[in-house]
Amino acid sequence: MALDGRCHCGACTIRLPRTPEYVGHCNCSLCRASGFRGVYFSSDEVEIGGEFDSYVRSDLEEPFLRNLRCKRCGTPTHWEPLTEPPHERMGINANLFDPASLEGVPVREVDGASW
Repeated sequence: MALDGRCHCGACTIRLPRTPEYVGHCNCSLCRASGFRGVYFSSDEVEIGGEFDSYVRSDLEEPFLRNLRCKRCGTPTHWEPLTEPPHERMGINANLFDPASLEGVPVREVDGASW
């Protein structure tokens, strides 16, 4: 069963093909600051719509991800590798979805602060 999520203002939408296996709760400085909690799929499984701004971390020696957010309201929506799509794995902000749709999905703590 597909899950539909959206940013705060509704201008950006993301459709997942199914309930994710888990929700990642990362403690890196960016995830802590933005409140991002991740669910992960390949880019060819996810439908994304809207206009986005992007941010590439400047505090990493070799950045590898682009973080995207709604251009209108600024809600963090997803991240994707800096390589050309399709992407084997991308992260979508679990907070875009109705909490009831993720009820019972296990949460995995990720120690991104140690990377």
